Amino acid sequence: MWRASPAFLLLLAPGAAQAAGYYITGSGVRAMGRGAAFTVGADDLSAQLYNPAALTRIRSQVTLQGAGVMQAVRFDRADEPGGAWDGSDLLFEEVRNSAPPMPIPALGAATSFGIDELTVALGVYTPYAPILAFPEDGAQRFSLVDSRVLSGNVGPSVAWRFFDRLSVGAGLAFTFLQVDQSLAAHMAPLSFVATDQPEYDIRTTISVRDPFAITWNAGLLYEPPEGRWAAGLAFVPPVDFHAEGSLQADLSGNAYYTGDSNMGQLIAVPTAQDDDIYLDVTMPMILSAGGLFRPGDRLELELDVAWERWSSMGSLTLSGNDMLIDLVDDYDDVVLTDDIVLPTTLQDAVSVRLGGEGLIKPWVTGRAGLLFETSAVPEAYEQVMLPDGMKFGYGLGVSFHLLPSRLDLDLGWLQSFVLPHELDRSQVFQVQVGPDTGEVGLGKQVGNGVFGVTNTVFGLGINWMPG
Repeated sequence: MWRASPAFLLLLAPGAAQAAGYYITGSGVRAMGRGAAFTVGADDLSAQLYNPAALTRIRSQVTLQGAGVMQAVRFDRADEPGGAWDGSDLLFEEVRNSAPPMPIPALGAATSFGIDELTVALGVYTPYAPILAFPEDGAQRFSLVDSRVLSGNVGPSVAWRFFDRLSVGAGLAFTFLQVDQSLAAHMAPLSFVATDQPEYDIRTTISVRDPFAITWNAGLLYEPPEGRWAAGLAFVPPVDFHAEGSLQADLSGNAYYTGDSNMGQLIAVPTAQDDDIYLDVTMPMILSAGGLFRPGDRLELELDVAWERWSSMGSLTLSGNDMLIDLVDDYDDVVLTDDIVLPTTLQDAVSVRLGGEGLIKPWVTGRAGLLFETSAVPEAYEQVMLPDGMKFGYGLGVSFHLLPSRLDLDLGWLQSFVLPHELDRSQVFQVQVGPDTGEVGLGKQVGNGVFGVTNTVFGLGINWMPG
């Protein structure tokens, strides 16, 4: 029986943590230009995401947007004097995410049906997430080799304005999740000292998908008729995903398969696969609030605060396991059958966003913003698999009013930074798997070093207001 420790699941199924969301702030082209300060001032179909009550600002609109998301992750693992198998020094080269920008579309339409107090919208929108790709033999491989997470929402929203000042809105969305990720584990008897030798790697890949889940959100917007100030509140509940798929282990280059190990050949077949696994993930509750002030007819400023309850994610569960690893005749086969439960170490995150916009010319509106965000990942668990940390950022944007009150062209840019810092008390460990017994334990510590992240989001949008 192959029983896995929580640390093994952390590396075996990193898709859980990544897909659970370390959201890149700034979805929506106009919002990213304001540093994501858009809970109150939303004036396009991004209101479906930020605050559906703000849809009452929109009489009739059709929106098409495209964005690119990049995450420049840098990790320079700490060298280990005398750390090699033969007593020589282990020297590691810095690794960086080499994946191209992730293209993310969004589209939607809204109408009031001729009723002043009503707006109904239908949209397709996607949380911003990057692609990650690192060297297969890099120093980070025990945390992650590559990752692609796809998620999207489609559904209606409705907003109603009461007494010319209070708007209430809610939205319903049908959503999906797909996770494809791979990494390396280390294969050696637990009585042996774990090493960094690539010939003892196991390339492990998880591919799971939940094609259908339901979520919703709601919001309030209070804006007196004179329009000098406004306040808003938005709420997103937790949403559960039950993703199904496969787990695969590539053993073809492992020394226990090729026969080059100190124990000769133990593994009889080059791959092991389970095509019927389940991964349960819960996205966190999010609460955001903001205030907006217009000191004049040409300028508005907004301050928002958002809270993401990551600490409520008590565990991630990989279930339905039935993976067989065939060993040579002298050994009993290894089978993974038990559910694996990973207690998470996440913490609540808070972001503060200050942004605004102003009319520069009758045909040009400019936007700018600043943001600060705490990390959902404690520093001891920071790694390329969990590329999060305390972030500072800025946004810039512009709208060109090509046909006044009819057609706008929006451009947006947002960057946030986890400044490079040294990790010297990391709790990130290699997974060590016994090839003859199936026992799983912790190998060597692999998370110390210099870690930093730059998130970049850029986009183009077209808004048409038919009347």
